[in-house]
Amino acid sequence: MDERTLRVLELDKILRALEERCVTELAKELARSLFPSVDIEEVRRRQRETSDARFRLERFGSPPLGGISDIRPILERAQQGSALEPQELLTVARTLERATDLKLWMLKSDLNDSLRLHAERICDHAKLIARIRWCIGDDGQVLDRASDELSSLRRRIKTVQQRMQQKLHDLLRDPSVTKFLQEPYYTIRDGRYCLPVRAEFRQQVPGIVHDKSSSGMTLFVEPEPLVEMGNELRLLQADEAREVARILRDLTTEVVSELSSIAQTLDAVRRLDFAFAKAKLSQDLRAYEPELNTDGIIKFRRARHPLLHFQGFVVPIDFELGERFDVLIITGPNTGGKTVTLKTVGLLTLMAQCGLHVPAAEGAKICLFRQVFADIGDEQSIEQSLSTFSSHMSHIAKMLVRADETTLVLLDELGAGTDPTEGAALAKAILLFLHRRGAKVVCTTHHSELKHFAFRQQRFENASVLFDPETLRPTYQLVIGIPGQSHAIDIARRLGVPTEVTREARRQLPRDRRETEELITQLTEERQTAERMRIEWERRLKELERREAELKEREQKLREEEQRILAEARRQAEALVKRVEGQAEELLKLLRKQVAVPQAVLPAEIRQRIRQLWQQLPPTHPAQDLSAQPAANINLSVGAAVRIRDIGVVGKITAVDSDGKEVQVDVGGMKVWVSATKLEPVGEATQVTPMQSEIAAVRVKKMISAPTELNLRGKRVDEAIEAVEKFLDDALLAGHKVVRIVHGKGTGKLRQAVHDYLRTHPQVRAFELAPLNEGGDGVTIAYLEAI
Repeated sequence: MDERTLRVLELDKILRALEERCVTELAKELARSLFPSVDIEEVRRRQRETSDARFRLERFGSPPLGGISDIRPILERAQQGSALEPQELLTVARTLERATDLKLWMLKSDLNDSLRLHAERICDHAKLIARIRWCIGDDGQVLDRASDELSSLRRRIKTVQQRMQQKLHDLLRDPSVTKFLQEPYYTIRDGRYCLPVRAEFRQQVPGIVHDKSSSGMTLFVEPEPLVEMGNELRLLQADEAREVARILRDLTTEVVSELSSIAQTLDAVRRLDFAFAKAKLSQDLRAYEPELNTDGIIKFRRARHPLLHFQGFVVPIDFELGERFDVLIITGPNTGGKTVTLKTVGLLTLMAQCGLHVPAAEGAKICLFRQVFADIGDEQSIEQSLSTFSSHMSHIAKMLVRADETTLVLLDELGAGTDPTEGAALAKAILLFLHRRGAKVVCTTHHSELKHFAFRQQRFENASVLFDPETLRPTYQLVIGIPGQSHAIDIARRLGVPTEVTREARRQLPRDRRETEELITQLTEERQTAERMRIEWERRLKELERREAELKEREQKLREEEQRILAEARRQAEALVKRVEGQAEELLKLLRKQVAVPQAVLPAEIRQRIRQLWQQLPPTHPAQDLSAQPAANINLSVGAAVRIRDIGVVGKITAVDSDGKEVQVDVGGMKVWVSATKLEPVGEATQVTPMQSEIAAVRVKKMISAPTELNLRGKRVDEAIEAVEKFLDDALLAGHKVVRIVHGKGTGKLRQAVHDYLRTHPQVRAFELAPLNEGGDGVTIAYLEAI
């Protein structure tokens, strides 16, 4: 990649912005050394890391990267054999602790992305961290517990110091000594305890002079009684220093033994930090991952120059190259945005190849070029005696030699700085040469001949930057397919040139030039009209899509409402069945209180209650005649429709036993065996609605689910009698003949209450205690009569 091009396109400023978003010095070093790659797999890996980091950033927030230092210089000193200082060892421990925290933060999610691989490369340094933390305190001092020897030495040092301080206190309380002192205190000089003796009384205080005051009036004397203890203290302190040095050497050796794993951890940390820095830059630029290709295709929608984006003012452009054309010639007024377009295309291409997202709408396509050349700006060289034209040509000459089908060439003001005719001819020749080499070319120019040239050449296309003729200001919008106008005369008029002069300038234009300008103006107006129509149709299309979405939503709500209504109907049906069952139970209770008489003489009130009960149910069949007898000559073949007379539900015969006395009937998906005498035929015209079928199924379920045993243990008498009453009702409704009531032995009160109730129940034919092997006195067996 051409170094001059990287400088001209200002990639270094993007890398500085990336560096500012790195937390660790390790990652900042990566940002500074980032270079566009020409390997598509490498670029895809870089882009994937950026996308994965941005997803994590938006979902989980920023990673814990604080407290991680660049410990590589420390590790290098250790590798060279130097013992590390306590603070250096603490820095190593803190960095490895923060790296472990980062690993845990990364792995706490279940994302299996490219960043997880880096997190898993962070090694386990728990033993080394614990060893350093055990030996060195947060203040950087080697702790007593670092070794038994160090602990013993420090205890002995403390003992000697206490003895010396006690001796000093004794001397300071001795009048025969204090009268020769400057002040009654002691101090330390060169690690020795001294008294401040006045110089004229030097001979009166025996000892060793270690220092004197700046005035010479005070001598700092180590008293003779303390000299031997001071020597002992010095020896102990020397032993302590040697033991501390040994401990630090041992810790350094442990660090060196893990150098390879520490290096791996640091590399994983810096790559994670670097990936999240790229993600932060992507967020700040509102950028997206581009689609990469090697087909020479560049396609942006709403692309923005990143540096202008940071400044707050940028006009997005739509740009394409490589599909319909390979050479794009951009014309238009000065300061209209032509050069910005060149730089945007070049810089976004380099950013993509660096693994950075590009500030454009989603779906941007970018080709990986092995070479990107840019000749932009005025680089006149005084030292080399080169004019602007010569400077440009010298750079372009190098491009022409190296250009091929993997090259992107960006040329600003091609053919400028010399005779217009020769400049235009040279520009045509350069563009043709680059096109034959297969290069993709974008150039800007003011030469009108190049506009016509682009119309005549295959795979060439014109483009322009728009200019507002009313305000006489550029709009910075790029339009592909229409050549631009320089608007020099209009700009001159805006800048104050007299109208007479600008009118004469227009008359001086060649006729064909005026016609061309008028044609371009007409095309521009037509394109603007078409653009307005396109925007309007897009608006209408979005409106239709919105309405379609609303209709789909309403349809979905209708479906949900339909389901809700059906569910509500089902719920109401079940509630109705339960209510009917409850009333039926009340009716049973009422029947039990009546004297057993033929049905024909039932009280009119009871018969009226029965008719009201059936009227509440959906009409599955005509009203029942209580005096009806079992049907004669009923069809008991499989598939025949029948009604179970006792409970009034309709079903189909699914099986018949061998003697024809028992029949299996399917009622609402539930199969029950009933006596053939309890069935009656159903007419072919009878139709059973789904709700009726569901109600019937609930009735049958009630019938077949009634238990034959009731457990009363633990209940009070009133609770037990109420439970027995309900239990017998369900058993009678289900057709049970024999039931068991478990009341336990206990004091016998509950058993007696149950027996008293059973004696008064009209449907209990008889009852007795169960045999010993079935519960004995704790269980009562009741024999029921059908109602």
